[in-house]
Amino acid sequence: MSGRRHDRWLLIRLAAQNVGRCRLRAMFLGAAVMLGVGIGFASFVAGWALWQGMAQSFARMGADLLVVPRATLVNITASLLTVQPTDETLAAELAQRISAIPGLARVAPQRIVPALVEGNSATLIAFDPAQDFSVLSWVEAGQGGPGLIAGGVLPIRLGETVSVCGMPMRISGRLGKTGVGPFDESYFLSFDALAEIVLFCRRSDARPKSAAPAKVDDVPAVAGMSHAGACSGDLQLDRVSAFLLQLSPAAKVEDVKFALARFADVKIVEGNGVLTSSRQALSTLLIGMAVFTALELAALLILLALLFSAIVQERYREVGLLRALGAKPNQIMTIILAEAAVITGLGGLAGLGFGAAVLLMFARSLGFYFALLGVPFSWPPAAVLEAGALLAIVFSVALGLLGAFLPAWRVRRMEPYALIQAEAR
Repeated sequence: MSGRRHDRWLLIRLAAQNVGRCRLRAMFLGAAVMLGVGIGFASFVAGWALWQGMAQSFARMGADLLVVPRATLVNITASLLTVQPTDETLAAELAQRISAIPGLARVAPQRIVPALVEGNSATLIAFDPAQDFSVLSWVEAGQGGPGLIAGGVLPIRLGETVSVCGMPMRISGRLGKTGVGPFDESYFLSFDALAEIVLFCRRSDARPKSAAPAKVDDVPAVAGMSHAGACSGDLQLDRVSAFLLQLSPAAKVEDVKFALARFADVKIVEGNGVLTSSRQALSTLLIGMAVFTALELAALLILLALLFSAIVQERYREVGLLRALGAKPNQIMTIILAEAAVITGLGGLAGLGFGAAVLLMFARSLGFYFALLGVPFSWPPAAVLEAGALLAIVFSVALGLLGAFLPAWRVRRMEPYALIQAEAR
């Protein structure tokens, strides 16, 4: 076993010496890999940052379509956010039928109910955090986790505990000011949190009126709410006020509206068509950038294969002599592949530095310009950067191995005398 390890180490040393013998050629080859890997890494990070920033910006611009009850009043300028408070509702199970329509990327239900917050009338807007694309994008303080998310103009501090229908709830997030009254003056919470409030009110209504509450959680619900209010305890939890729809990149608004028209007692409200077209065009553009990067790396792979074919042909006599001295075909192949891995691996490391420099210049130029347009440029999380860097190194080494595999396999199958005579010819 130790002898095999020693042989492998000798083969790797021989490959490294071969790299040092033709330094200029190795430098040019490494520079080609550096450019390819650097541009690919920079494109990945910049694309990630811009995608997240633009996705947040377009999410703030809202839904492409709204599906609401026929009698619901809709503020067209704010159709991206919510509908006017109303008792009109739709069955929550309608979401599955809507999601089955071709051309829809996301379906986000919302429920709007009146409630009492700190004894004052307020509006609660329930949403599903897993499907939402218009509420959480406005969170500017806090994480928007369990609890309440306060609208932008409400005089509530982050972390404060408020009474909702007598049930204490913590303010876990705050939204930025949207300029839309119903949105800025409302409280947002998940459907699960709304169900807890309704269940609390039902338990409170079931207690004897003379019983004194033993703790804060046992404070009875406040009476006087309408039948649709959260504090009445009669709220039906399987109903929603609206479905916010986001189209897929290739979908057409007319086709989706025609498919939605088969649902009875609903009204379809279209958002800003210009924003919808812009968001769809952005998705297509980013897909095109990814395809362009993939084609660039494929071209680099072909270039490496051609270069290593030329390198191997130059060494036919050397390889033939090694075979004549007893080197095995697999050992010859290992030497060629190790040499390719060393060159492209070093080129990949240099490519990371080159890509980082490109990203810094991008952030100080185009990134600043996008920020002025309201599209934030934020670096991906550290875990994503580390994974991207590791992937770039692995890909650069794999690129060299793939490029050199075919020439190495071809020379592996040749006889020693044929290799020596081929270079003589």
